[in-house]
Amino acid sequence: MSHPPAPNFHASHWQHRPAWQTTWHAIETSFGRGESFLHTLQAWQQDANAPATLFFTAFANESPSHLEPLIAGHLFGLLPGVHRIALENNKVQLTLCIGPAPVIAREVDIAADSFYTDSLEEWGAKSIARLCKRGTCLAWSYTASPLLKELQQIGIQINDPPQSGVYQPQWTPKTSLRPSSSTLFHLPNDAANRHAVVIGSGLSGAAVAHSLAGRGWTVEVLDQGENLGAGASGLPAGIFATHVSPDNNVLSRITRDGVRATLQRAKQLRLEGTQWQVSELLEHRYAGKRQLPSGALWPEAGHEWSTNAQTPQKVAGGLQENSDALWHAMAGWIQTHAFVKAQLSHPNISWRGRCNVAQLQRIDSEWQALDAHGQCLATSKHMVLANAHQCQALLDTVQCTEHEKINQRPHLPATALRGQVTLGSMAMLPPTLREKLPSFPVNGHGSFIGQLKTLQSLGTDAEDYWIVGSSFQRNDFDVTPRHEDVVSNIQQWAELMPALSDEIQQGIELSKTRSWAGIRSALPDRVPAVGEFKHPDFKGLQVCTGMGARGISWSVLCGELLAAHLNHEPLPMAASLAKLMAASRFG
Repeated sequence: MSHPPAPNFHASHWQHRPAWQTTWHAIETSFGRGESFLHTLQAWQQDANAPATLFFTAFANESPSHLEPLIAGHLFGLLPGVHRIALENNKVQLTLCIGPAPVIAREVDIAADSFYTDSLEEWGAKSIARLCKRGTCLAWSYTASPLLKELQQIGIQINDPPQSGVYQPQWTPKTSLRPSSSTLFHLPNDAANRHAVVIGSGLSGAAVAHSLAGRGWTVEVLDQGENLGAGASGLPAGIFATHVSPDNNVLSRITRDGVRATLQRAKQLRLEGTQWQVSELLEHRYAGKRQLPSGALWPEAGHEWSTNAQTPQKVAGGLQENSDALWHAMAGWIQTHAFVKAQLSHPNISWRGRCNVAQLQRIDSEWQALDAHGQCLATSKHMVLANAHQCQALLDTVQCTEHEKINQRPHLPATALRGQVTLGSMAMLPPTLREKLPSFPVNGHGSFIGQLKTLQSLGTDAEDYWIVGSSFQRNDFDVTPRHEDVVSNIQQWAELMPALSDEIQQGIELSKTRSWAGIRSALPDRVPAVGEFKHPDFKGLQVCTGMGARGISWSVLCGELLAAHLNHEPLPMAASLAKLMAASRFG
């Protein structure tokens, strides 16, 4: 691979950016082993005047191999698609696009500030111009005169010597790309433009608040509960794991992106130890569910995520040798309350409980959150609803003007899902069963997590705990624990681990177990809703909801996606997948 001109092509141009531009988007068409990215990263680290945030987008026709040691540990499971790798405490964002060039470039929807290519012939002038905006600086390796002429025809002014140029068309270029922060008319970076109110402090609200706070926003988080974890995010502990499907469908791709984002954030928050664990996970393919893709749909990189379980893994997980099962290398469990608390501990975030928002109203460009007595609880130009199944009730309080005649009023057809888990101390289990239970989680027909330490959300002591479940009831809002759900959860656990079925059913005294129940929210297409609506009367109002049972796996990705929209940044995932998650599909 050819390196950019020394000392660093991108750095030589970001040094001349306007003082207000705090981000820089660099694009390279060949990732190679990662050498050029590391070269740019080093230049960013050593430049006191470097942009606060560096976005580096690179391309590879297939999953790269023999990566540079400094980044090899961050890059795993690089299937065809778009992968976001957060480094330097989120200040450096590597977006690696795997697929045939330049087709995969359609998944990028923010133009570059600087663009380097050593494959002009492969990409072609039009594909390169699509990712440029007025003022984009370009450089390339040697190319023949006919292609230089084509570059000039699409608006690139060629320098002398003819190995660099600037995109400065004499016409107004048309583009379908989202505007980046550096192409928008610059407004003063005042507090009002970078302040948000988030309603709901569960997994979704905490993730959104943290994503915005990390970008310098001040965030007020309102919750109707007296303490953190009053809703579904009070779940004592839950798993995060990838989803597989024979056709590697949308749900599978979004979930892999989400698990990667969750892993990165949990590591940044230093939750290792008793509050979370990255561990392999065994998935019992109960009733033949969750088959892996085959052939070209699941190359070697796919098996870094999920593969067929081997006999020793199945036996260790309480399954029969002939059970169908998957082994997920990148998965684990997390204490949900601890994850929420850690994200909300950012110094730019203030949390307020006992704030029961009953109505939203917009006055000019300001949104107000009002209580049942009409008292204003908080005001902001940017308001985010992350209150799960209660989201629609607040949307219904917004007064619309004549626009309602020509615009669909936002409607989220969400379903409330009640879930109850059962837990108990490891000490209550018969010693023979305790010794046989796996150290890793098992799922596929409910789930099992063992050896959990102190559960903050329940105020338990220092005993080790196990947790199984959950039950599943639609549009049921009663969170009072039910004995029949305890019985069902233990039965489900026995079916999950058939080799230990008798010992589970006979060895557990139900009276010594504990229960927890909560309400989740899911949408008909099983995909979350993130962002702003199309209806003009709802401008400035965002939602982040519809996580269903995948809040741990999805919430961080959704928070990053919403923050990228508000900050006019490159998206943290493929643009085609982000479009499917857009709240605007509901009005």
